[in-house]
Parts: sequence; C-alpha cells; structure tokens
Amino acid sequence: MLDVCSDSARSLSLSFNVNKSHCIVIGKMHSYVIQSMYLDSPCIEWSNSIKYLGVYLQNGKIVKFDINPCKRVFYAACNSIFMHGSDVNELALSLQQSYSLLIIMYAAPALAFTSKQIQGLNACWNLVIRTLFGYSKHESVKAVLLGLGRLNVRHLIMQKSKVL
Repeated sequence: MLDVCSDSARSLSLSFNVNKSHCIVIGKMHSYVIQSMYLDSPCIEWSNSIKYLGVYLQNGKIVKFDINPCKRVFYAACNSIFMHGSDVNELALSLQQSYSLLIIMYAAPALAFTSKQIQGLNACWNLVIRTLFGYSKHESVKAVLLGLGRLNVRHLIMQKSKVL
C-alpha cells in the first residue's frame, strides 16, 4: 500500500516575506495610530497605500484608489510612442490606443472611481488626442473622437462596467 502522507509532504514550510508586506486600514479606525504588527520577530510596516495587482489602494474611511501612479505609467508609455514619430497617422493613434489607453483602462471596470478621478483619466487621453492632432489645451477633442468613431475614457469605463 502506498503512503500518500510521506514525511516530505508533512514538512511543507512557507516563509512570509515581511519586506514585501504592508498593513493598511480601511474603515472607522483609519485615522487611529495602531501598534506595529509582528510576524515572528520582523515588523510589518503600516502604510497609507498599497499596490495590489497593479492597483493602488489608499487607507481611509472607505475604499479609495490612487490613480496617480497609473497616470505616470500612462504618460511614460505615451512619451515612448511619441518619441518614435510625430506624424499624425493611423499607426500612431492605433499604438496609443492599443498600448497607452490600456494602461488607464486596466482594472477600471472593477474599480469604483470618483467622478474627479474619471475626469483626470479622461484628461490624460484627451491630451494624447490633442498632441496627435495638434490641438491646443483649450480646444475640445469631442469632434475628433466622434469623427474617428472612438469613445472618451468616461464612456469606455461605463461600457466596460456594463459587461461585468
């Protein structure tokens, strides 16, 4: 008869990496000073925000998301595409839409953004359209998006949220 529970299977040990772990408070006690947490001897640090699956959660009374790191990555991606060519063509727009816009839209349907955050993400995408088509920052790009048959970020988020 075969012994399924051998000694090697029983001695499974997992190590917890304290350096890659942080604590965050969401709820009524978010403003309290909470004692440090220890796992064996190392201390687990308390943080105001944590990154989980590419999304930054902030401490507070309710669940909030920090979009600033997402915007930084978005602008870096846009700049790398703009550096390689400044002509307005279908390829440049397609690259921005398929590469840069996806950075903004990552996990967007699952997140509860405030209207101010959606406006901020929409402004990022509008800046790309303005740059591609030579518009000033005071000109609206609604007509350009409509003419191209494309949606702004606000409508993309609403459309993706309905799929869920």
